[in-house]
Amino acid sequence: MNTLDSYILHTRFMLLHDSRNDDGIKSFFQEVHELYIKIILNPLYLPGSRIASSHFDTKVRALARKYL
Repeated sequence: MNTLDSYILHTRFMLLHDSRNDDGIKSFFQEVHELYIKIILNPLYLPGSRIASSHFDTKVRALARKYL
């Protein structure tokens, strides 16, 4: 069974998963949020634009492997 969790601020992070590990899901969202904050604090980032950073993508995938 798949579950959809979300973490909503001004930006939505949504995760479709099979995990039942609520603590892991919470940790995943918290760390993704920290990565997102680092991106939007970059003066070269245009608010509302797509995040095209391969570093961001790699880090999010690593967090998914770690927590889910």
